[in-house]
Amino acid sequence: MRRFLPSLILLGVALAQPKIEVKDAWVREVPPNSRSSAAYMVIENQGNEPDKLIGAKSDISKVAEIHETVGGKMRRVKYIEIPAGKKVELKPGGYHIMLIDLKKPTKEGQQVELVLQFEKSGQVKVNAPLKKGIGKMEEHHHH
Repeated sequence: MRRFLPSLILLGVALAQPKIEVKDAWVREVPPNSRSSAAYMVIENQGNEPDKLIGAKSDISKVAEIHETVGGKMRRVKYIEIPAGKKVELKPGGYHIMLIDLKKPTKEGQQVELVLQFEKSGQVKVNAPLKKGIGKMEEHHHH
């Protein structure tokens, strides 16, 4: 039994961790003169401990920020809580990753690499296709 105890302790620690899975990621295609876009996805925490999305990076923008749309107004947020055993959807009109100061025009079908930073799970790389958005993207004014 003594030989197995360290393994059991490690297993217990591993089971207590968040387990992040990202699904259905996509980035909104925008007109060539647009300087910003947004990324959307479903983030699922399959673990039994909560985690937080605390940052992001993108290969198509100089800046990536976590935003939320509330009452038609967009605002930056410090993090998005991903509860244990739950899913959080980043979608138009809600939470999203704002991609600011695009490095080049976007074109439908291109792949965008996103690196999501989680408080406990660390970095998670995601490849997201550029797609035409459904509905109008909220106007974003940077101050």
